[in-house]
Amino acid sequence: MSRSSRKDEMGAAEQHEVERTTGDSSESNSDTDAVDPRLENMPFIEAFGHHYHISGKIFLPFDEPERKRLEVQHKLYRHCLDGALTHTRLPLDIAQIVDLGTGTGVWAIEMAARYPQAQITGIDVYPIQRRNGVPPNVKFEIDDVENPWKFPDNSIDFVHARSIAGGVRDWPALLRQVHQKLKPGGLFEMTEIALNILDFDGKFAEADLCPEFLQIFRDLCDKVGMDFNPSPHVPEWLVDADFEKIVQRSEILPAGSWAQDEKMKTRQSLMNQITTEHYVLDNHCGLLFKSCGWTKEQFDAIVPTFWQEVQAANIRPYITAVFTTARKPRREESA
Repeated sequence: MSRSSRKDEMGAAEQHEVERTTGDSSESNSDTDAVDPRLENMPFIEAFGHHYHISGKIFLPFDEPERKRLEVQHKLYRHCLDGALTHTRLPLDIAQIVDLGTGTGVWAIEMAARYPQAQITGIDVYPIQRRNGVPPNVKFEIDDVENPWKFPDNSIDFVHARSIAGGVRDWPALLRQVHQKLKPGGLFEMTEIALNILDFDGKFAEADLCPEFLQIFRDLCDKVGMDFNPSPHVPEWLVDADFEKIVQRSEILPAGSWAQDEKMKTRQSLMNQITTEHYVLDNHCGLLFKSCGWTKEQFDAIVPTFWQEVQAANIRPYITAVFTTARKPRREESA
């Protein structure tokens, strides 16, 4: 058997594993090219070849590469949850669900099939949601999640937030609003990627790989007042907002080609689709670096060193997805 044939066979096997553990099929993302006509006339800021919100306050892009990345990321998160859509165990009779930073809306749409009796509302600043195959119990609202929500207080059963770092400036205020809108006993879950690149072999203990690049990134985040790595602080913020039953769970996301078992290989395959130079650096760094005075040429000059460190032969790099769950106290417990 030729090398290319073995590679094709391995690729097919990995794709089968992805579909088995994420419930994905070619049908599930058949309408990702159906774009909301509002995007055509939507004003934007261009940075490093990507389109960002005209306000300059949202450091996540909304162009086609980002929409495709979000679809792959959804599969990756589902794989971390063994095919589930949430880490939280939800009651079957759940009625009101809100998805913050809904993106393409794929999570909301799949949740609607699992909970057909629930009304699911996805909120995002960009109108990039799927246009076709949206169930009647799903609706999308275009708004900034940090704005006051239209829902009455104590009216929501479950609030879900995923990968909204880069679009939130005041995390404690957002979590206070989540608490305010949840019913007593209501549930909250958020998922974010930790802003650390580590070596699986632990050669550097818990020290970051690519420390120079990550320090530049963190310094620029501080300069613009944007926390791209909220997970370490979220438990404290949730306590301050009067949540209880706070639990964090981290899952390894390997990059490169070092994973051995099938579970990690599948995650690695998905990670490698979205950790290219185009996806990871240009689109998530473009507006941040440009707004801090960097040119594309200056940015490009530091990128090769980043990739050399990550792709070094003696390194097994990974990042982590952090799942945080919490509950608003029931009335009798909070009395």
